[in-house]
Amino acid sequence: MESLQQELYQELPEFEEKTKQFCRKEISVKEYKGYSGGFGSYAQRGGEAFMLRLRMNQGRITKEKLNFIVEQCQKYDIQRTHCTTCQTVQLHDVQPDALTPIMKAGLEIGIVTRGGGGDYPRNVMCSPLSGIDPEEPFDVYPYAKAAGEYLLKIINKYSLPRKLKVAFSNSQANETHANFRDLGFIANQDHTFDVYCCGGLGNNPMMGVKVGDHIDPKDILYYVNTMVLFFMEHGNYTNRAKARSRYIQQELTKEEIQKEFQEKVKLAKKNLDHDVTIQEESITKTGPIATELPDRVLAQKQPGLYTVKYHPICGNMDVQKWAELNHLIQDMEAVELRLSPQEDIYIVNLTIDEAKTVVAHTQDGARTSFEASVSCIGAQTCQVGLRNSNEVLKKLIDFLRPYNFKEGVLPRIYISGCPSSCGTHQIGTIGLQGFTKLVDKKPYSAFKMSLNGKPCLTGTQFGIESGLLLESDINSFFKELGETITEADSTFAIWQKENADQWQALLKKYL
Repeated sequence: MESLQQELYQELPEFEEKTKQFCRKEISVKEYKGYSGGFGSYAQRGGEAFMLRLRMNQGRITKEKLNFIVEQCQKYDIQRTHCTTCQTVQLHDVQPDALTPIMKAGLEIGIVTRGGGGDYPRNVMCSPLSGIDPEEPFDVYPYAKAAGEYLLKIINKYSLPRKLKVAFSNSQANETHANFRDLGFIANQDHTFDVYCCGGLGNNPMMGVKVGDHIDPKDILYYVNTMVLFFMEHGNYTNRAKARSRYIQQELTKEEIQKEFQEKVKLAKKNLDHDVTIQEESITKTGPIATELPDRVLAQKQPGLYTVKYHPICGNMDVQKWAELNHLIQDMEAVELRLSPQEDIYIVNLTIDEAKTVVAHTQDGARTSFEASVSCIGAQTCQVGLRNSNEVLKKLIDFLRPYNFKEGVLPRIYISGCPSSCGTHQIGTIGLQGFTKLVDKKPYSAFKMSLNGKPCLTGTQFGIESGLLLESDINSFFKELGETITEADSTFAIWQKENADQWQALLKKYL
């Protein structure tokens, strides 16, 4: 890490100069975006302020990293941050002269922004409750950490066709979408991994191809190495629209991918020394066993320890909230924060009394699964966004709160501002993607609706596109849906199955 740190330090003066050139309008938005993305930074819409993406390796925010977020936000007057679906923290409205100092300060404590955007390996994702989930086969975090460290070491050594996303899943919930990532590892009960490659969301989403069956965990880096080289060999370097690994499935059959990938893994194992040796973490902290758990409190597999689930509305956090959490946990032994791919924040390793304290300080978050809906940052900030997904979701939640719909009446929804799927709309029971709808030959702001997406390992499927919903109708649609299900004294999951005709009639009314 030390040699990588020095290499990344040496790159920053050039980044700083490019940013100054962009601010002087000497280089175009497109040119700067192609360069700055590799450093985890993009100019926001309008070009007056910037976003900086902080890698939180495997979604874990230690006390040191939490304190860093607070210090940097306060030092540079950054009020707005966003927890992403790739388990990172985005700083928004950053002034250009703050970018490089924050990057440098981050490197000193192991926060790397390099590769946070652009054509690089992204943050290696990990199930947020790995190591503490009572139902998991085993803790996958040490393996995800090893993969992340390996990719960081080569992050500026290879020229990839586009970004590469790697994920580790510890359970059937499959929160990290490991079976439809560029490369995914799924834990089995016998302490092995199944491995999938060449999957992904976005335009033309595809499930991954299974290339490893019950592999020994010590071999994971041979698969990571192979995926990098396989992507470079077969990825499209001439057409960015088709430069993601999932498009390899349009060039090779699944059988061809499996055969070639497995042959390359064998070759890697013969020529490389990449065996992974893991020392599993242990938590010695204990506490009294609770007989009754408050809302949002989960029991860990460590007796007497608990986790609090907190979902900031729309995934957005202001500096005051980070500061409050930072002050709250600093004296709590072994406590840290973990980000989920659904923009949740888990505060882990708490005694029951500590959990109750954290619950009391996180009452401003989502009250129901619906309010824990997911959104990307949206077109008001993002240069490539088409619709302001984040603001749409916020207004929807505010609009529906007075109706006090019970838990389960409305499902968690996922909203992306454009086809890039940063809001992972294709995995939602209800997903919305920014679009345009023609009404009497006039264009109106709208969202393409998809239905019945399912990320869990049993019966994984992408949502089926079902029509276009005008942005102006979104509040009315969900209000009528909520009132209809409330009147039936049901939940969306049950009502949708039992009232297919009524559900289709409602869709037809609005789509």
